[in-house]
Amino acid sequence: MSTSASEVEAAAGYYDGRVSARREVTLSLEGESLRLAGAGVAASYPLARVEVTAGVGSIRRAIRLPDGGLCEVADQAFLAAVERRQGRGKVGALLHRWERSLPLAVAALVMTAAVVVIFMRFGVPALSRHVANALPLSAEALLGRESLATLDRLLFQPTALSAERRRELTALFGRMTAPLPDGESYRLEFRRSEAVGANAMALPSGIVVVTDGLVELARNDQEIAGVLAHEVGHVRGRHLIRHVLQNSVTGLLMAAVTGDILSVTSLSATLPTAIVDAKFSRDFEREADDAAVAYLQQERIPLRRYAEILARLQTEHDAKTKGEKNDGAGFRSYLSSHPATGERLRRIMAAEGGVSPPAR
Repeated sequence: MSTSASEVEAAAGYYDGRVSARREVTLSLEGESLRLAGAGVAASYPLARVEVTAGVGSIRRAIRLPDGGLCEVADQAFLAAVERRQGRGKVGALLHRWERSLPLAVAALVMTAAVVVIFMRFGVPALSRHVANALPLSAEALLGRESLATLDRLLFQPTALSAERRRELTALFGRMTAPLPDGESYRLEFRRSEAVGANAMALPSGIVVVTDGLVELARNDQEIAGVLAHEVGHVRGRHLIRHVLQNSVTGLLMAAVTGDILSVTSLSATLPTAIVDAKFSRDFEREADDAAVAYLQQERIPLRRYAEILARLQTEHDAKTKGEKNDGAGFRSYLSSHPATGERLRRIMAAEGGVSPPAR
């Protein structure tokens, strides 16, 4: 293949790196060397030791010399020839062309946005699952204890339920969790709270909290069993920790990349707010609902019982939310952290045979 004169020779502005004076020189390629020739200048450098600066828009590119000198070159063909002989010209030329082309720049922007969307939709949930599952049991237990202690200080009061009623529900919960591989780690806690209202929440390490309001709202223990099974589904899926991690992408990436999982225990300051105010994703809610449905079907409890208390909770939440708009205060109730109740009711009743969900 023949080589044109412009590819082996070019005019350049030379700075020796010691004074600011510019001198005009001629650059030429001779084998594996770059030669400079001009008034008072005669030098030769191995091509492997010179550096061609990256192209940025229309800014003039330069060749940096190993002795600190620099040559400004306008001849793109000559620079391309230098890069080819160095064995790295194709990538540089492609990037420079891409950067100078508006359509290609727009395409790169669209591709970047697509990668970000895909990462947020699939990568972040996968990473959060990995980090949550890698959390040591001791750290998870610490998170559960500290979260409950914080909620006790801020929101909860001691339960007013009778000891007998608590024993009945604890026994129900024990029968539910006993067959699980880690069943001995689960614990049911009872609390009273006007701010939280009728509520149930899953804390790390198997702690499930039920408020007096929820027990009073339920018409039978089968309804409570459905809610408890749902919360156990959240515990088993580590949904709360994954939810917090997904909303702190930087911390998630650091934990996933460095493996410094114990640093995630700083989540103990964040978890109490997330427990009360979390709005779980539809995927998390479906997983927890599926766990509830599986348990109820196993126990031959009609799925309608679970659907009925969900509908009643939604009615109470709607009334509470309307009141909050008037006074600007209050915490979200159970259903505020469980979106798309109508969709959930349809899924639950479809599993029982396509019966319409109960009216609210």
